[in-house]
Amino acid sequence: MSNNKIKGVITPEVINFLISLMSGIIGERAVKVVLGNIKGSISKDLEGREILFRFASELQKTLGVKGAFATMRQVGRDLAKYLMKQYPRDEWDEVLENALNDFGFARKIEKKRDRAYICNCVFYEILEKNNLGPIEHAICWAGWGFIEGFIKEMEGAKCIQWKSRDFEKEICRFDFIKE
Repeated sequence: MSNNKIKGVITPEVINFLISLMSGIIGERAVKVVLGNIKGSISKDLEGREILFRFASELQKTLGVKGAFATMRQVGRDLAKYLMKQYPRDEWDEVLENALNDFGFARKIEKKRDRAYICNCVFYEILEKNNLGPIEHAICWAGWGFIEGFIKEMEGAKCIQWKSRDFEKEICRFDFIKE
């Protein structure tokens, strides 16, 4: 099943769920600090992707870049674990492919033999506006962790590694590391 466009929207419910996952990783107090620091820069007219980008930017200021990258990667893994518990194993391929679309993050994740691609990520436009490339911001690491969470269980991979971005096709490639 291939999706041609992103049907989901990053809703307040999606944002709140991701924040609850983050609270389990860094603690409620740390999340409250980050939320308190961005409160003045968030308005009701902002898109969900902009809110999450600002949250991840503030997380980088609070935890440092590497701390924010690791935290967001774990949020992605935890989201994958949550979804894997909600669906039977024989549906995981479809969930992996479509979940980011359903949540409003990307058109799809395309899984090939030993790699996966995030296709048409909604954050890339914001990265470009901020003179950032792929995986140069913590928000990207959530998608990385999401794929990793699934692939560890589905393929027995040790981890996954970001490999490249095809700017023309608007896809980021992640390779599976099995040894």
